[in-house]
Amino acid sequence: MKTSSVRGLTRALVFTLLALSGQAHAQQASSGGMPDDSGASAPDCPLLMQEAEMRFEHGQQAAAAKRFKEAVPALRDASSAFLSVAASCPAVAAQANRQGDRAAAALKSAEGAATHQSECLPRLDKALDLDLRATAARGEKSDPAQIERLLADAEGAWREAVELCQSPQREKAEKSLAATMRARAANAELLSSGPACDAAWKSAGSLVDYARGAWKEKRWDDASMLYGKAVMAWEGAAEKCSGTRHDQALRKVEQTQTDAHNAEHCGPLWDQATEQTQRLKTTGAAVSATEKDVLSAKAEVAWRDAVVQCRGTPQSLARTNADAIARERGTPLPPQAMALYGSRKAPPPALVAVAPAAAAGLLAASAADTPVARREPVPAVSAPVPAPRATAEAPAAQPPAGDVVLVAGDTTYRGAFVLDRKSGLVSGSGSVEWTNGESYAGSLVDGRKHGKGRFNWVGGQWYEGDWVNDQAVGYGVIRFAGGNRYEGAVLDGEPNGRGTQVFPSGDRYTGDFVRGVFHGRGSYAWKSGNRYDGAWNMGRKHGQGRLVWASGEGWEGEFRDDQQTDTGKNITAASR
Repeated sequence: MKTSSVRGLTRALVFTLLALSGQAHAQQASSGGMPDDSGASAPDCPLLMQEAEMRFEHGQQAAAAKRFKEAVPALRDASSAFLSVAASCPAVAAQANRQGDRAAAALKSAEGAATHQSECLPRLDKALDLDLRATAARGEKSDPAQIERLLADAEGAWREAVELCQSPQREKAEKSLAATMRARAANAELLSSGPACDAAWKSAGSLVDYARGAWKEKRWDDASMLYGKAVMAWEGAAEKCSGTRHDQALRKVEQTQTDAHNAEHCGPLWDQATEQTQRLKTTGAAVSATEKDVLSAKAEVAWRDAVVQCRGTPQSLARTNADAIARERGTPLPPQAMALYGSRKAPPPALVAVAPAAAAGLLAASAADTPVARREPVPAVSAPVPAPRATAEAPAAQPPAGDVVLVAGDTTYRGAFVLDRKSGLVSGSGSVEWTNGESYAGSLVDGRKHGKGRFNWVGGQWYEGDWVNDQAVGYGVIRFAGGNRYEGAVLDGEPNGRGTQVFPSGDRYTGDFVRGVFHGRGSYAWKSGNRYDGAWNMGRKHGQGRLVWASGEGWEGEFRDDQQTDTGKNITAASR
């Protein structure tokens, strides 16, 4: 007989004996009789141990198959069975206790997994579905009221997930909840702006969509015309809207102006540079070294032309492409390359700037393809010639004699800055201004905000404090556009950690923040004199806390979702 058949018969026999034993005990209990200890036989410890092991194995198999509703009662029975064996069978008590501990640990894990499966996952799925629907509605520029309903439902589902899920799903749900709350606050601006603002906003957005379509099809004249009309539409939206939407419309005006400029001046040159680069890659290996150098020079010149004409991100990408071709060739451009192969198109006026005499030495030594504009106007007949690479005799960076003004496209640097000629990056301290109205005052390291500094946004918001590698991280002060003021720990430009936030109403909160939301322990003091001290969960009173009114009376106990529960007590002014 096979081993598996023997095991099956053994298990069947064990369960039969257990069933008969259970019936006998039941009959004895129903008759009211007491067991006769004098005649009772010793428990069959091996049989009891085997039965407990079988229950444990069954529970483990069910848990491995993720049948947690089946696994939990089986593991609970196994844990109880091992305890019973340990109590009645001294010879195997140590082994039964060890197995009992294993069964208890497996039971705890299975219970947690069962809760996750039945409670956490459905909330996560529901919240993600609502977020997806809200995102789609926002992308389709649907009615803000409809978006508000979706976001409100999503926020509720995320709150339930935070309450029911365990780590790491809880932390993920908390982050998603904070993002949904921010999206809901942004959508509230849409609801409050009125129909005139909403209509202007949709018109401007539609024009931008049409312009992007023309851009993808490389219809540069159409794209430039449509972006130009979109600029006027965004200006109209800025006049009709208020609050955050007004500020957003102003920023879109700046961005759309850049897109219109690039469609008119940058796009055609970009196509030419791309074509020249492709020709270099496909035919460079089949021609002589001299002919390959000519193709390389033409491709680099095409990208240098694009650097002069483009703005924003395309300008940076064009510069990167030109530098890559120059590095691959290994020799500087011939002196007449720009005159021979260039577009001969005059650079936009905004890219030409005059620096003070103190910076003349630096600017004269730097190339026009670096982030600094030339001191003298660029001739209309050709684009500027790039400077030779830094060598041991020519240092990569030269300090200015004093404060300078450096201009790079839409960016102006003023102060004690140093230009690295090799990387084209600026370091030092002073002020940086952008044509869209934003500014920064502080220290730069390799073109990134690092150290102490203050950044001002167009809408009136500003941050002053620590910077690490272009990120607002550490300790600082944030003044929000709506009038709120925060001072404390900051992560990625948001309140995160311990800090204090003061509101225009006079209210004040001091405590823990997570991604800009009250979370942890904190105190909120209303201007009216009311005060709450206790636990917070994603912006709401949740957990143990004390709420005291200006009269001196109050309530202390457990809060749940911003509301008092039945677990607590009233506080009188005298008891305080």
